[in-house]
Amino acid sequence: MMNNLKTFSLSYFLGRAFFLGFGFSLLSKLLDKDAWIACILGILIGSFIIFLFQTAKEKLKGNLNETKSWTKWPLKILFFLFNIFIYSQIVFVFQTFASSFFLIKSPVFFIVLPIPFIIYRICKSGFTTIAKVAEVLMPISLFLFLFGIFGLTQNFKFEYFTPVLTHSIGDILSGSLFFAFYSTAPFLLMLNIPTEKNKFVLKYLLTCLSILLLCFFIIGILGPNLMQVYRYPEYMTLKKLRVFNFIEKVENIISIAWLFDSLITLSVIGNNLKLSLPKKHQNIYFIVLLIILYGWSILSSVLYQEGLIVYHILPIILGIFEVLLLGFLFIPKKITKKSKT
Repeated sequence: MMNNLKTFSLSYFLGRAFFLGFGFSLLSKLLDKDAWIACILGILIGSFIIFLFQTAKEKLKGNLNETKSWTKWPLKILFFLFNIFIYSQIVFVFQTFASSFFLIKSPVFFIVLPIPFIIYRICKSGFTTIAKVAEVLMPISLFLFLFGIFGLTQNFKFEYFTPVLTHSIGDILSGSLFFAFYSTAPFLLMLNIPTEKNKFVLKYLLTCLSILLLCFFIIGILGPNLMQVYRYPEYMTLKKLRVFNFIEKVENIISIAWLFDSLITLSVIGNNLKLSLPKKHQNIYFIVLLIILYGWSILSSVLYQEGLIVYHILPIILGIFEVLLLGFLFIPKKITKKSKT
């Protein structure tokens, strides 16, 4: 059973997982300097989604394998596909990010090679080990985040925020929904994690606070024009950071915090996938699945242009998954009530 601190540590990393190369990039292109408005509205919408998730999880009482409702198998299949989809997207953005800034001359098969080994090792002891790793990494991640924020304050320009509301209401509402789906979808990965009666909404709000703060700094540092150009505006923002006005390349150290987000998210996904496999020879099936996913990650680099199509519709796909998962989770209660009357 996960206590509040462990659950919050997992929530912190999961809620930020889609804002490297996805969230900020798409919001910047859609709304540029009005992106912060969409973030605030998206947090409100996302809080409602997390409240529904919290309610559904409390009524689930255990993991999906212990559910006795007729929805068990449709829900398990849907949850399996949901995990596979998020895994593929996180690995795709990780390998693109790494090959663009860190391992420029390295082939993709080498960049993503450690991922299946790390996931297999962490998942060997289940969610308890993953939560402990998250608990250790969280203060490091927070320190790196705050160090970057405070270091960038001297480059912050308030004039980049004016004039306000230069985009249509439709675009702002679209951006708000995109933010809500980006920030809430990874929370549903915790369906299989046994937790105490937790206030997920509060954890969600605290996680979104860091995302909103980073959004303000992307706008205030890059401005409305430059932030639309970059695929990774959060990384390019850190390039403005200097320590003592002469130590450079600090962004490579601080960006490790975003790799923590990907690591914890992929570990949670790995354990979910492992639990979905038959118990007999489970480790063998899990290894085979990781090998298949490794092959898919290499193929996705070859099909990069096709991957960019998914990039533009990703929040819509995440939203569909959320609606279906939450819908199936609420169905058993309604059927039980009807059967009693």
